[in-house]
Order: sequence, then C-alpha cells, then structure tokens
Amino acid sequence: MTVEEIKRQRQMERVSKAAAKSHKDRVQEFNHKLEQLSEHHDIPKVGPG
Repeated sequence: MTVEEIKRQRQMERVSKAAAKSHKDRVQEFNHKLEQLSEHHDIPKVGPG
C-alpha cells in the first residue's frame, strides 16, 4: 500500500464514523453529558449587577 492509499482509507473510515450519527443524535448526547455535570462547572457570578 502506498501512503496515499492509507490516507484515503483512513479518511473514509473517519467519514463513515462521523456519518453513523445524525446531528440530532450528537446534540442529544452532548446535552445529556452537560446534564450530568455538577453546578461547579458553571460560570460564577462575580461583581455587582
């Protein structure tokens, strides 16, 4: 195999892996992960107003 064939094969693997989930599925997973985080990660309110 040449280097270009290997690059092409890896790119195809990445594309097929990314296409396995829809955008909606990825957003739902991200929202679920955010729900699991504690409030510690929120931005603190500092200063007046």
